[in-house]
Amino acid sequence: MNVNSNQKSNKKKIPNKEVILKTAYGLFLKKGYQSVSIKDIMEASNLSKGGIYHHFESKEGILFEVLNQYFFKALDIDKSIFDGITFKQRIKKVYRLGVSLFEMVESMGKSGVKYPINSLYLFQLECESFPQIRKQFKATSMAYRALIENLVIEGIQNKEVKKELNPEVISYQIIGMIEGIAIHQSTAKDNVGPMLLQNYESVFESYFKFICLDS
Repeated sequence: MNVNSNQKSNKKKIPNKEVILKTAYGLFLKKGYQSVSIKDIMEASNLSKGGIYHHFESKEGILFEVLNQYFFKALDIDKSIFDGITFKQRIKKVYRLGVSLFEMVESMGKSGVKYPINSLYLFQLECESFPQIRKQFKATSMAYRALIENLVIEGIQNKEVKKELNPEVISYQIIGMIEGIAIHQSTAKDNVGPMLLQNYESVFESYFKFICLDS
């Protein structure tokens, strides 16, 4: 038996739908949604027109599924990840989830995406021209802020966060700092994960001294 050929045949083939989505996402990030055609996606994915339309009726349909798969699902946070850890650890987990979005962007496409933070923000702004997507962005943003506010409330109840602080205000501050760190580093060309985590430590170490009881 030819072991090498057997191993090759046993390799799991990536479904065409997944290939289309990943290819399209990489192109949208690099060139912008409006500048990408179905032909571009066909050529980059090595699929025929029929192979594309077998899974999607239009480029817009591809866009909606790309956002659902690589953005909205990623921000639909399973609250069980916060079980048994401290308030500080919870906030860092939330931050890491955001970092993972940028790392995912950086890995897209055959050669990856340069300036991943900037690319994701520009792509998001372009997508908000669709009312349906804008509405979903708003709902996701509200759910994200509510999640952090609940973490602050639990932090107060567990005597980790100062009780005189307003949870809603603190949640806005935390989100502002998370987004601010990313925006401040939006011109970073690559390797954004380690850089963003290093920035987190320097910014939040000082902030926790202000809001936490044990700092």
